[in-house]
Amino acid sequence: MPGMTMRRRVLAMLPALAAGGRAAAVLAGLVGALPARAGQAGFDIGFDGYYESGGGRTPLASARLRFEPAADAYRMSLEVDSMLADLHYESRGRLDAAGLHPEHYVERRELPFGRKRRREARFVPAAGSDVGPAGQGTLAVPPGTQDRISLIGQLWQLAMRRDGPFEHGRRFDLALASVSRVRPVSLRVDPAAALRIGDREYLARRVRRADPPGEDDELDIEVWLAAGDRRLPLAIRFMERDRALHFEATAPGA
Repeated sequence: MPGMTMRRRVLAMLPALAAGGRAAAVLAGLVGALPARAGQAGFDIGFDGYYESGGGRTPLASARLRFEPAADAYRMSLEVDSMLADLHYESRGRLDAAGLHPEHYVERRELPFGRKRRREARFVPAAGSDVGPAGQGTLAVPPGTQDRISLIGQLWQLAMRRDGPFEHGRRFDLALASVSRVRPVSLRVDPAAALRIGDREYLARRVRRADPPGEDDELDIEVWLAAGDRRLPLAIRFMERDRALHFEATAPGA
């Protein structure tokens, strides 16, 4: 039945944020989110989430993205609430003039009837080019590595720098880590362009892959950041082949 097929796809796409997978289900009713708040220290932004496939878009969930920096450390989290699953992603690590340095990444999923799953990884500096698994629950990573959540915070940090890639639209490379592997990616910043969210338009810069994703890439990501003074995240898209989870800020800030 078509309805059941769509339901299976949505349910499968929710964990794709964490580990890749197929996509997703029809969810009724979005949970309202608080407006975006930002200060010099960090931000707290609510998002509406949608499942996209075949040119269509289905309301999926609400989400909250938080970046909480301290003097020399940070905590960043993405919480996704839906009728079929609650997902929580958290990144913690060091913070300095170069930006975020993840040390601990956690993924939690809570399904109906109390079913739960937790996956995590601790990141340690790699010795030379020897990157990847370095013991149970540990990954050796090169300098500048980001996880899927810290990447958004790092992009925000880069967007605020006058000498960063956002000012010149140039490509830049980094390593992206999951709970089980590390892969190099090349990103580029598109020129500022109009981004429509609801009935309003915002000027935003999109960050996307400059190199084609590999066959074994679990998940790809695009981020739109406001082109105004605060450069806050306006939209985030997690993609897998011909489907995606797309999040849009409920009360965008510039």
